[in-house]
Amino acid sequence: PFELASINAAFLGGMIAIDAGLYKKILGGLLVFAILRMIGVFGKPTETVREIKLLPALCIGAIIGLFSGMIGIGGGIILSPIILLIGWGKIKETAAVSALFIWVNSVSGIMGQFSKGIAIDNHAFLMVSVAIVGGLAGGYFGSRKMNTRGLTFLLAIVLAVACLKLFLT
Repeated sequence: PFELASINAAFLGGMIAIDAGLYKKILGGLLVFAILRMIGVFGKPTETVREIKLLPALCIGAIIGLFSGMIGIGGGIILSPIILLIGWGKIKETAAVSALFIWVNSVSGIMGQFSKGIAIDNHAFLMVSVAIVGGLAGGYFGSRKMNTRGLTFLLAIVLAVACLKLFLT
């Protein structure tokens, strides 16, 4: 349900030009809370998986999709902590859902950018190739080689790096 609502919203967001500075700072603050929750400062993530409610999931997907398209991110960095905090999935399920969410939002957002007439730099193709290789390697190690604790720790590190990037750019 997250992707269903996010695709059109990311396309729309890609067509909107905004100053993302303040948004990035707010997002970074929210991610700090998510990181602290993941590492146990505000309690442990739940072991039971709750049923995903359609309307809240669609709303969350649409909001994340819109902002993702606006500021040029895939949105998984926002969706992952939400899924974990609400208890809609465990870490490996969350990683899988977020990977698909990032991909569909990225494609939809860039289509919105194309509709405004942007051009792609030749270096982008190299970056996409590296991202595909990294994604395949990460998917393999995350699903087959890492335990839940290791994957949670790695996700917390990725979120921390994202926070630093948000605060410093």
